[in-house]
Amino acid sequence: EIIEKITLNATLTGAIDNRLREASPDAVYQDSTFIDVGGMNNAVYRDIMWFDLNEFNNATEVTSANLSLYWYYPAENSRLNDTVIEVYKPASSWNSSYVSWNNRDKNVAWKNPGGDWYDKNGVSQGDTPYASITLKGSELPDNKYHEIDVTELVNEYVSGNYANTGFLIKARDENNNYVAFYSNNCGNETQVPKLQLEYIN
Repeated sequence: EIIEKITLNATLTGAIDNRLREASPDAVYQDSTFIDVGGMNNAVYRDIMWFDLNEFNNATEVTSANLSLYWYYPAENSRLNDTVIEVYKPASSWNSSYVSWNNRDKNVAWKNPGGDWYDKNGVSQGDTPYASITLKGSELPDNKYHEIDVTELVNEYVSGNYANTGFLIKARDENNNYVAFYSNNCGNETQVPKLQLEYIN
């Protein structure tokens, strides 16, 4: 009996996303209309994001997964440095109602302020990201989606190898390279973060 494998497509929205802001380490940014990475004025910005992947747990394989972020800021200013945006695996679950630079849940601190993560090689706080893209300092925001290939990490979640703890998003160097994207709370469905999947059932 030949079982035909069919490639299907899905676009996920409804991300849970929070900003992590070093200058306000205990503040919870659950409802911001934007998410941001990089550094500005000696302060660092990171984000943490989660998409519900439960409906794909029976998929044979995710052949493609792209995280799409809509870049809109800083509108008229170039930056001194490039922004290399990196995606890591949060080391543990986190609670959107309480997550901050210092904490991952109510009265539960991150071991490392700014978030605990694993890199692609399984190294705690490592520097080999699952995925990255570069926004050059000379580039201005184009008010378009920019795609980050997170296929490997999404497969780790969908296969059940790891619990889905989402994405920790940061810049490689966090200095004079601040950029912002629209968040799930921006109020415009054509600008929210998206996870675009191709998978085999």
